[in-house]
Amino acid sequence: MISLAAPIEADLLRLRHEFLSMPALVLTVPQVARLLGVRTEYAADLLATLTADRLLTRVETGAYRRKLS
Repeated sequence: MISLAAPIEADLLRLRHEFLSMPALVLTVPQVARLLGVRTEYAADLLATLTADRLLTRVETGAYRRKLS
C-alpha cells in the first residue's frame, strides 16, 4: 500500500535534504518560505523543528545554517 506523507513531513524532508546536500547553505525564514512556497510563519516553524532536531543553528543575523558536528 502506498501512503502519502503529510504536508509538513514532506516539507521537513525537503528542507532537511537541502541543508544536508549543501552544507554551506544559509537561509532566512523568508527565503525558506519562497523556496517551499509557504507562509513565513510555517517556514519559521519548519526551521524551529530542524533546530530542535539539532540539524540547524541560528546565526547572529537571524539566518539558519547547518550545525557543525
